[in-house]
Amino acid sequence: MKKWIVLFIVVTLMMLSACGTNEENDFTTVLAKDCYGSAGYTELIAGAEKSAVYNFTAENSADVEWSVYVLDEAFEDGYRYIAQFTEPVLIGDGIISVDAGQYVYVYCSVNEFTAEAADENAKLNITVK
Repeated sequence: MKKWIVLFIVVTLMMLSACGTNEENDFTTVLAKDCYGSAGYTELIAGAEKSAVYNFTAENSADVEWSVYVLDEAFEDGYRYIAQFTEPVLIGDGIISVDAGQYVYVYCSVNEFTAEAADENAKLNITVK
């Protein structure tokens, strides 16, 4: 009987340990008000050090559309031209994979070209899987 109890405890601990490897870790939060003065764009990752999976979750963003762009090289022109150069890989909430060396840019639709004032509450939470 003791062997079964010990076995049960060991298996349970192994399962809990395995489940822990799928946790998400906080990465950063992009605030809409911080994107306002830069045509709505911000460079999120400048040449990723390693490949990773990122989860994007908008908060307080009913009137905001978030777009994510992934490029193989740094964008050298003004950020406002990114949308003319490429399509977003993600609009709104979702998950994307980023390879080592890639660049990630985030766009907020409430910016100096589209609104009279910054959205003080909207934000995009980003975690790493």
